[in-house]
This record gives sequence, C-alpha cells and structure tokens, in this order.
Amino acid sequence: MHFHPPLAQIGAELAFRSSVIAFSRAFWDVKLLNDSELPAGPCFIYGNHSNNYDPFILNAFTELGHCTAGVMTLEYLRKGPLAALFKASGIVGTQKRVPEPHLIRQILKMIDQGRRIVIFPEGGRRWDGRPAPWIESTAKLFIKMKIPVYPVRIHGSYAGWPRWATYPRPAKIQVEICPPVDFSDNPSLQTSLNRLKRPISQDENVVSDLIKPSWAFRPADGISKLLYRDPWSGEFDAFEEHNGSTVRLNTSGEAWTVLPDSTLKKQESGEIYLTGDLYDQLRSLPIITRADTCLFGSMASVTVINPEGTLCDRSQGEVTLWADRIKLANQENLSLEDIRYTGLERSDKIWLITSKFTYHIVVSAGISALAWQDVLHKLNPKINGN
Repeated sequence: MHFHPPLAQIGAELAFRSSVIAFSRAFWDVKLLNDSELPAGPCFIYGNHSNNYDPFILNAFTELGHCTAGVMTLEYLRKGPLAALFKASGIVGTQKRVPEPHLIRQILKMIDQGRRIVIFPEGGRRWDGRPAPWIESTAKLFIKMKIPVYPVRIHGSYAGWPRWATYPRPAKIQVEICPPVDFSDNPSLQTSLNRLKRPISQDENVVSDLIKPSWAFRPADGISKLLYRDPWSGEFDAFEEHNGSTVRLNTSGEAWTVLPDSTLKKQESGEIYLTGDLYDQLRSLPIITRADTCLFGSMASVTVINPEGTLCDRSQGEVTLWADRIKLANQENLSLEDIRYTGLERSDKIWLITSKFTYHIVVSAGISALAWQDVLHKLNPKINGN
C-alpha cells in the first residue's frame, strides 16, 4: 500500500529541511559514502549516536515526503513548537529502559505506512564516543518485525559534537550505509545482538584526519560533565575548566589543553589522552561509602509527579547523594532501594522512578547528571532491572 504523507508531516519536514537539516549539512559538510540514499521503507535504521543532530544528518539523504519516522527519548517531545514538529513528522516518545507496550502499536502503524524507522538502540547519545549497553528489547523488536534492518555508521558523530560539550566542532561527518543484518538462520538472541552491534562498534574517539576538526570554539566547555571525578584519586568534582580550552585537576594541579577533536594534551609532558580512556578509568574506581557521609551534591530543581501525571511537589536547592539515600531539595529522603528505573534526558536532567512517584532532577551546578546516573547504578545494581 502506498502511503501519502499528511499535510502536517510535509509541513514539519519542510520546517526541518530548511533549518536543522540544512544547518547539519553545511556546518559538518556531511557526505554520503555510498552511492544511494537511505533504503526505502518499511525498514529499521540504527547506528552509533553521539551528536544531538544525528537524526537530522541521516535525513539529509532522504527524499522530500519520505523523512524517517522514529523513536526518541521524551526530552524533546514534552511541550513547545519543536515537540509539535517532531510529533507531526512521525516521532514517538519513550522513557528508554522502562517497559512501554504501547510503543509496539505505534511502531506497527509506522510499518503499515511504509516508513523508515530510526531507533538508536543504546538508548540515547553516547557520552564518551564508545559503544554503550543495548536495550535488548530493541534487538527483539528488530528480529520480530521481519522487515530489513540497516546499520548506519556516522563517522565523526562524536568529533562533531560530544554530548558533554557546550559547543559543536566543525568535523567532516561521513555517513556509511551498511548491508542489512541477516536473521534468516533464526539465530539466538545473543548471536543476533552480536551481529547487530558489530557494524557500529567503532571507538569514535579515534577518527581519520579527513574527519577531525581543525579548530573548535571553547572545546573544554562542559568536559567536567564527563570527567566528573579524578581518574586516579577518585575525588569527585576534581576538574576545573579554564578559558574554554584548558582543564586542571584540583587534586594534583596538573593541566591539560583540550584539542579540537576533544582529546586532551597534558601541558607538562605533551602526552595525549582520549576522553573515553579517562572516563573508563574513573568509572572503574570503587565508590567508598559511609552511611554518615555525603558523596556529593548538586544544585538542582526537583519535580515530583504521581503515576496519573499530577504534579505533587516542586522544589529547588541542593540535592545530595548518600550511601543509602538521596536528600532532595525539600529535605525529603528518597531511599536508593526504592528506585526502580533511572534515565538521562539532555545532559543535565536525570529522572528516577519509584513505585509511587517519578522524580525529575535538573542539575544547574555542581556534580553532573551523568555522575548521578553512574554512581546510582553502582550503589544499587538492581536499577533498570540489572
């Protein structure tokens, strides 16, 4: 059945093509490595995802009237004109690792319409340019729906705009469409996952000279969101950013220059460090806890919503993490054992779901939202069904 896009979809697509898609093509000089545009639908398209503009970069290679549909985290779909455009273009929202049976019905509708469906199966943008754990239900969906599944490599996604960075870098982004993943031999889930992961498993910290940006505006801005801890001593909130291009460790006084490709050059020795290596190192350190000691805190606004979607409380102030609880800005203590799911939205917001409430915490200063997510998962490994 041939699908005729509704006027709202065409209007949303034209708005995107004349703004963010046009910006993406121009700023990152986006090129397609293959000879053809994205494959026609119905199909799934997935890939590595570090740059907030990756969905628009992919749609630089679709025909008018056939922009991709897809699944996106709720951060851009809650309210406002941009949310209305996303919804009109065929985007549906998800809370990532929370079970959401209604999504299947919406995806089936997209398939019936013959749409190309973009899903980033790691559940959001990579923080460090390296592969993140997959949401296994996405792999099951790819297998179950019996339509082609195309991996796409976006070369330069992390180099173009890391999730932690305040400003983009003018990398030369290249899009490579890979052959569809073959499930014809009815492989096990683990074998299917291995096949799906392999095409997009590249370490985005390392790119060719053709892709690397030759300059960047204030490349150090935001890096302490990723490097929220001293990778050697384990002290939290140890990095300070200076003049947009330098970071310094409070613990040792050592300084690094952040280069345009987001690598760090140690000023004393000239040694080069990858942000991914430093992040891996700090994450591997243990969390030393004492019940009477605060691990860290952030200035934040906190919104509490019940399962019916009703606002129950809103407060602003310091939110602190302890070994067994979170002390909220209104002085309420939230037990870590009560937290069932967590997720990150944008780069400054973490949400927490308990059996009774959803807590939205928007960090404005202090330790980053990523630190909250990482440390909560270490303190309570049962979060998100782990």
